[in-house]
Amino acid sequence: MQRTKVAPDTIQEVLERYPRLTAHLICESLGYFTPEAAANAIMHHRRKESFACEWYIHMAQGFNTQRLIEVGRKTIERAFRSRHHHQGFMAHYPQARALVEHVRGGGQGPLFASWF
Repeated sequence: MQRTKVAPDTIQEVLERYPRLTAHLICESLGYFTPEAAANAIMHHRRKESFACEWYIHMAQGFNTQRLIEVGRKTIERAFRSRHHHQGFMAHYPQARALVEHVRGGGQGPLFASWF
């Protein structure tokens, strides 16, 4: 019997399973997402649920559930596709990854945004 991967149930599970994608999503957001917020966006995407953060609502032009789901899919896809270009001011992958590892290790993450 073949086992299928179950979508993560918690933000901590997302941080453990997808640390690199979480860091790249922080970079793609130019530091808007904290590690926990990026992991939450990934968790909602894996569950095929809308994620209504201010950034996504702006891109979706409102609270439309289907548009929010599509914005989440496209944003995560863009973070993955752009992973080799996340460098420099506000999109520095090594800094984002170090922050994700700090939070994964039990450290306190930023409260508002990753770079501010």
